[in-house]
Amino acid sequence: MKMKSESPIYRPMLWRALQTAWSHKELWPFAVLAGLAGTGVIVNDVLQQAEIALTPGVDVMNAVSGNIAMFIRGYVGIVFASGTSHIIAVTLGIWAILAGSAFLIALCQQLLLVAMHRSVHRKKKLTERELLRALHHHHFLRILGVDLLFHVVIFIVLGGGGFLLRNLPTSVPAGGALGILLAAAVLFIAFVLNVIAMLTVIAVGEERTTILDGIQEGIERFFRHPLVACEVALLVFAANLAFTIAFFFGLTVIALPTGFLFAEALSQTSLGIMIGVALVGTFAATVFTVCMAGFVTTFTYAVWTLLAEYLDRAPFSSRFHHHTRRVFSR
Repeated sequence: MKMKSESPIYRPMLWRALQTAWSHKELWPFAVLAGLAGTGVIVNDVLQQAEIALTPGVDVMNAVSGNIAMFIRGYVGIVFASGTSHIIAVTLGIWAILAGSAFLIALCQQLLLVAMHRSVHRKKKLTERELLRALHHHHFLRILGVDLLFHVVIFIVLGGGGFLLRNLPTSVPAGGALGILLAAAVLFIAFVLNVIAMLTVIAVGEERTTILDGIQEGIERFFRHPLVACEVALLVFAANLAFTIAFFFGLTVIALPTGFLFAEALSQTSLGIMIGVALVGTFAATVFTVCMAGFVTTFTYAVWTLLAEYLDRAPFSSRFHHHTRRVFSR
C-alpha cells in the first residue's frame, strides 16, 4: 500500500529562517550578545558543557592557557595581599560585571525573540518605540531566570554523570559497556533539557508567560513531537557546521590579501603601511565575525521560533517516522 506523501516542513522552515535572518540585519549586534546565553545550537551546547563535566580529571585552571592562568593566580595573590577593603571592592566589581553582562544578554534575547515572533506572523520590523516597549524588565528577568535554571540543572546532570563515570569500577568486564551507556544516557538527557530550555525561553520571551508556565509549555511542546524537535536540533547543528566552514573561508579570504600586503610593506620597511594594513585587516575580520555571529544566532532563533509555531498546529510526523513507516508499509 502506497502511503500518501506529507508536505515537507523542514526545508521551507529553514529557508524562511535564512530569509528572516538576512532581512533583520539590524538585529545582528544584539544577536551576538544573545548568542552568549548558550541556547539554540543544542548539539554544540551539550558538547561544550559535557567537555568539562564528563572528562575525567579536568582541572579548570588547566583549561585556561598557561600565561593567562599565571596572570590570574598572580593577580589573585596581589588582591589578597592588598587588604580586606581591596578584596571587597574587587569582588563587588566582578559581581557587578557578571550581573550586568547577564542582564544585557537576557535583554538582547528578549529583543531577538520579540522580533522573531513578529516575523513569524508576517508583521513589519519593530520600530524604535516598539523595541523599547518590548524590553519590559520582568520579561527579560524571566528569561534570565530560565537561562540560569537550566544551566544549573544541566550542569548538575552532566556533573553527576561525570562523577559516576569517573568512579565506575574499571576491573569489572562490563564496566566499559556500562560507562558508554551511562555517558549516552547523560548526554541524551542534557540534549532533551537543552531543547526544552530553548522552547521555554521562546514561551517566556514571546508569549509573556511566567517561568513555571513557560517550562510547562516547553515540556508540552517537546513531548508533542519529540522526534521533530530532535531532528530540528540536528538540522540546526548541521547548518551551524556549514556556517562555521563558511566563516573560516571568509576569514581566509580576508587574511590572504592582508598578509600579502603586510609582507610587501615589511619588505619595504614601511611602518606606516604595515600599521594601516594591520588595522584594516583587523577591522574587516572583526566586522565579518560580528556579522556572521549575528546572522547565525538570528537564524537559530528564527528556526526555533518557527518550530514552536509548527508544534502548536495540526499533527505531523518526523522525517524518521515518515521514512520508517514507508519502509514497513511496502
